[in-house]
Amino acid sequence: MTERAEVQTLDTNMHGWPGITAVYLLPGRNPAVIDTGPGSSVEHVLPALQAAGIDSLAWIVLTHIHLDHAGAAGHLAQHFPEAKVVVRKEGARHLADPSRLWASASQLYPNMQELWGKMLPVDPDRIVAISEDGPVVELGGGRRLEAHYAPGHAKHQMALLDSHTGDLFVGDALGVQIPEAGVVRPATPPPEFDLELTVHTAERLHKLGPSRVFPTHYGPAPDVHQIFEEAPRRFTQWVEAAERVYAAGGGLEEMVEDFRARRPEFYPDLDPEVVEKFEYSCSYDLNARGILRYLQQRNTR
Repeated sequence: MTERAEVQTLDTNMHGWPGITAVYLLPGRNPAVIDTGPGSSVEHVLPALQAAGIDSLAWIVLTHIHLDHAGAAGHLAQHFPEAKVVVRKEGARHLADPSRLWASASQLYPNMQELWGKMLPVDPDRIVAISEDGPVVELGGGRRLEAHYAPGHAKHQMALLDSHTGDLFVGDALGVQIPEAGVVRPATPPPEFDLELTVHTAERLHKLGPSRVFPTHYGPAPDVHQIFEEAPRRFTQWVEAAERVYAAGGGLEEMVEDFRARRPEFYPDLDPEVVEKFEYSCSYDLNARGILRYLQQRNTR
C-alpha cells in the first residue's frame, strides 16, 4: 500500500442540522474532496478541512450539481486556487455560470439565500468535464477515482469508485440513508427524476462490487448489499403510491398528503427527529414534485 487510503466524513451542518450532508475528504499526495455542500455551509466546511490538516486541494469532485452537493464549489475553488473541479459534462456550464441553475431552484425555494447561501462561478479553465466512464482523478501512488455515469436522480450525476479501496461515492443515486434511521428514503426532485434509469443505475453500480458505499446523505452505508437491494424497492414503492393518487385524479398536494399518511407504513418506528431530518434531506414536497413530473412525462411518451 503506497498511500494511506482513508476517507474522512466532514459534516456540512446543512441548514443547521448535523448528519444530513457530507463532504468526503480523501487525503494523500493529491488531496480531493467529493461534493462540497451548499454555499451556506462554507463556514463549517473550511474549518473542518483546516482541522484535518488540509491547506491545499488538488481536486474538487462533484457527484452532481444540485445545490446541496455543489453549491459551495465556487467558494472552495476560490479558497484552493490550485484545485481542478471535476463534474459531468451535462453540469459543467452551470458551474461556470450558475445563474440558470439558481433561477430554476428559486422556483422551488422562496428563501434561496438563507437556505443555500451564494453560488460563485468557477473559472471554466479549471473545470474538468467528464463524458465517459473510467479514471478521472489521480490521487497519487497509483490510486485514482473512476467515474461511472449514474443518471436517474439527475442526468448530470456520476458515481466515483476509489481504485485503491473499492469505496464507491454515489451522491443521491441510491437515495438518502441517515445513520439513525437505517433505511433508505428516495430522493426524487424535479426535473430529471426517472424511475427506470434509477433502477438501472443501482444495478450497474452494484455490479462494480464496491467494498463500501458512501451516499452524500450521509456517511458510509451500514450494509453494502442491503442498500443496493433496498434502494430500487423504495423508489418503486414511492412511485407506485404516487401512481395510485395520480390515477385517481390527484395532484401534487394529494401526493404529499398520501406520502405523509404512508410514513408509518413505509418506515415504522422512526423517531420524530429522524423523520424531520429526512424532511430536510429530501422533503415530501420535493419528492412528490419530481415523481409527478416523471409520471406526466411518462404518459406522453
